[in-house]
Amino acid sequence: MAVYDHKQSILRLSGYEITAFSDAGDSLSIVEAADAGAYTWGTNGGVFVASGNEGLILTIQLLQHSADNAYLSALRNQQKGNIKSFVPFEMFFKDTLNGDEAVASSGFFTTAKTMARGNAHNSETWVIAFRTGRIKQAPGVHN
Repeated sequence: MAVYDHKQSILRLSGYEITAFSDAGDSLSIVEAADAGAYTWGTNGGVFVASGNEGLILTIQLLQHSADNAYLSALRNQQKGNIKSFVPFEMFFKDTLNGDEAVASSGFFTTAKTMARGNAHNSETWVIAFRTGRIKQAPGVHN
């Protein structure tokens, strides 16, 4: 039986620790940017062609009126307004309870921002694509 506690995970973007996750089941997602490769088939069989894409995509949902959201908003505006002054992200994620971790480098915001208001607390979704990265998954506690 696996267990997870969001408070026992660490997400750092260029040294800044993100903690204001929304109450969603997918408030943090890290995925490879492309498949590992694909087979190309011919009359005499197939050849596996590796992708070469080592990128990762980080998607996080944060509480809209949090310091973390304000921090990322300022950086997004900097990237959009003057990309020469923007320093690409380095990412470090560790689930200290289960042992999973991910590292990535050279990250940029990719998805357009939205702002919503309503009768519930709104979250902001941030998507950052990294040029290179690795995911390492562990068996987890109690397994």
